[in-house]
Amino acid sequence: MTLHTIETGLELGSRFLSKETAYFLGMLLADEQIKFQNDIYWQASVRHNPTHFTQQQLEDHLIFIKRIARSLSKDSFTHLTDFYKEQDVPIMKFNAGKKGIITLFKQTATIYSIDDFIQDITVPLLASGEDVQRAFLVGVFDGRGSYDKTAKFVVVDYDGENTEGLMRRVLNNLRIETNLNALASARVRKGSSSASRKKQIRIKHESFLKSIGFISPVRYQKATVDISPEFRTCKNPNILPGLKGIEQV
Repeated sequence: MTLHTIETGLELGSRFLSKETAYFLGMLLADEQIKFQNDIYWQASVRHNPTHFTQQQLEDHLIFIKRIARSLSKDSFTHLTDFYKEQDVPIMKFNAGKKGIITLFKQTATIYSIDDFIQDITVPLLASGEDVQRAFLVGVFDGRGSYDKTAKFVVVDYDGENTEGLMRRVLNNLRIETNLNALASARVRKGSSSASRKKQIRIKHESFLKSIGFISPVRYQKATVDISPEFRTCKNPNILPGLKGIEQV
């Protein structure tokens, strides 16, 4: 398979858009940056709320992410959040007991925004094979996806029209049906002083697990609680290490 070249304002560790690169691009779509020792780094984050994970699940996930990161020479930048806190690295959005895994990517451009990032990755990503595009979506949902048990959707929050547009174009390329939860009335929280919920892209859980899947042991376990007996777990290491989905029995 011919890999497309990719140029961004980040030190990705490779000039080529491989499945491994695409996985981290999906995580980086969350648009999280920190400043550390006079440099700016973008966080590729896996985040879990307290009590929603076990330490063993985090460590199992870390092994797979480090394996993916190694192909980009980024395994030394991939750690559990406890490691970064011990080093006084000012990581974002891990307050109130939240924990997870972070891979840091140094920003090389003087000024670089999420819209610049999306513009840089869109053409090579959409021109890549389906395995690369699937790996990108795995990164998006592995980092911050969740399972809505009531509606049986796998969902991901997002900000911005460009972010939505890129995700939807990749999902359309892979023929995956989505449900967009973006109406203002649906995003209102209880209590007028509370900020509105973010917009969401939602995918029926069985469709998601057949077409995309999770590496995260936590998210895979939650999303398969209500799976029909006609399906069984299938592993997809040819796409990414540790990736699991479902297939017909």
